Amino acid sequence: MLEYIRGRMISRSPTQLVLEAEGIGYKLHVPLSTFEKVPDHGEVKLLTRMVIKDDHIKLFGFASTEERELFELLLSISGIGPSTALTILSGSSVRDFREMILNGDSKALERIKGIGRKTAERIILELKEVMRTNFPIHTPSPQELKTQGLISDAITALVSLGYSRPHAEKAVSNALSKLGSSAGVEALIKESLKHT
Repeated sequence: MLEYIRGRMISRSPTQLVLEAEGIGYKLHVPLSTFEKVPDHGEVKLLTRMVIKDDHIKLFGFASTEERELFELLLSISGIGPSTALTILSGSSVRDFREMILNGDSKALERIKGIGRKTAERIILELKEVMRTNFPIHTPSPQELKTQGLISDAITALVSLGYSRPHAEKAVSNALSKLGSSAGVEALIKESLKHT
């Protein structure tokens, strides 16, 4: 089973990406949340999940462990296939989905395309306890909140200079790992520009 693929971005659309690794092109079906996080070009690493059916084999890609875990949880529910699971991931963040489940908010789930009342109720029934134990909500510390604000300001600055959001996020991430979270926003922007 493939755990992840690291490769060069060949093409991307909101529902699928093609990565080339070792001369092989891999088509990965992705949720919108993953599509928004990957750059237009360059090297990309995605966590994967292969789904084998009688008539086809599909490879799914995810930007985070939480996305992949939620995808796998959704597949464990009767009547939820890969396409519906991707639609759910595209229609809400993992955090928002967790809140819907824990609050028993079937109406919010029904707003996701392809989810009817019975399916929404079944998802809540089957996942409520699992979501409570396996997807705890992390409350950020004051230092984490400060770092998040710093990152957000730097990304906004790069986007205003004309860089795409995924490209700006990657540059800021690289700069932050070099400078550390104690750097000021100006220093972070300057360092990020070296990574664009």
